[in-house]
Amino acid sequence: MCYYGYGDNMKKISMKRWLVVTVLFAVFANIAHPVTPRFIKELGLGDAMFGWAFAGMAITNFLFSPMWAKLCEKYGSIKLTMVSLFFYGVAQLMFGFSTTASSIMFARLLGGFFVGGLYVSQLVYIVNNTSDEEKGPAMVNNSTMQIVAGTIGYLLGGLIGDYSIRAAFYFQFSGLVLAVIYVYFFVAENEITANNEKLTLAKINPFNTFKKTGVDSSVFLRNIFIVSILASVASVLYDQTFNYYMADFFNFAPSVNGVIKAITGVLAFIANSTLTIWLIKKTDISKSLAYIYMVVAILIIALISINVPVLFLAINIIYFTIHASYIPLIQKIVTDHSTDQNTAVGKINSLKSLGMIIGAVIAGQGYAISKQLPFILAAVIFIISGLITLYNVRNRGFQQ
Repeated sequence: MCYYGYGDNMKKISMKRWLVVTVLFAVFANIAHPVTPRFIKELGLGDAMFGWAFAGMAITNFLFSPMWAKLCEKYGSIKLTMVSLFFYGVAQLMFGFSTTASSIMFARLLGGFFVGGLYVSQLVYIVNNTSDEEKGPAMVNNSTMQIVAGTIGYLLGGLIGDYSIRAAFYFQFSGLVLAVIYVYFFVAENEITANNEKLTLAKINPFNTFKKTGVDSSVFLRNIFIVSILASVASVLYDQTFNYYMADFFNFAPSVNGVIKAITGVLAFIANSTLTIWLIKKTDISKSLAYIYMVVAILIIALISINVPVLFLAINIIYFTIHASYIPLIQKIVTDHSTDQNTAVGKINSLKSLGMIIGAVIAGQGYAISKQLPFILAAVIFIISGLITLYNVRNRGFQQ
């Protein structure tokens, strides 16, 4: 069963095993993604439904991320990871058996609740088991493994989905249960400080995210939180539209989506293992973040008028490769400048989820108006994010 690890050596062992958990979660959490567009189209629920379904998951992720951060402090990351893995699997089974818009939304709301617990507990575990020097590389490794393993999940889900959409959901649930078993037997819990503090609504209220607190007492952090929302909106706008666009406009099978994600995963792994680490160690991270936003915006603008499938996919591969660097950069910036790192992690995940809600709704509604509108909006928002970041760097609002 899970045990408590003490000392630097045990922490190192735990972090290696934690990467296995990251891989298992990322693989099986992404199994259903390549089949979801085809699943929704076959149910005949309209183009906007793909946006609303994703928004449903993001809503509960946003609402309960602060709660998960406090629960991690009280009960430990491992217990909450196991609970979240299992019940996220249950929610995905419910999603796979849904036949109406209301049943899809219920399953997505439930899934978002537990996936929020997974994302927060992952970051809290890293914060509690690494030194200040190790946090940056550890977060990059975690993000890289999520991307690479996630693309493996996409590939498997796409191949299974070509055979049977419902089989993909069965396979996903089985894999998440396997991840629970691995965590229970092999991963050490970080030492938990005695904590009898009661959880109150005031402490876990997600809308406290918008209030000025000790976590964002500097101009730097307030601005980085604002930019993180904008980047999340743009990322989800692009990603969700891309997935649906491939099935709707180009009529690609789920396996094509999986293959593209697999290719981008390999390239993202290479980029994060080299470029992102170099950016963290050798550059002004905020400036690097701004340039990443600008580059991905240019790539989106370049593909807006492209109707040639091969060229469209090639630019998308480049986009996803470069885009992979921005999340570990933001995580490193926030944890470096926060005294209460656990709360900061919960806050940035909550704000990211808020951006996901907005991005998903705009993606669905925008796509119903014009298939290219969400891409245009994503490019504009990335440009705004980059300009805000550069403005604050030059005015020393973002100080490294």
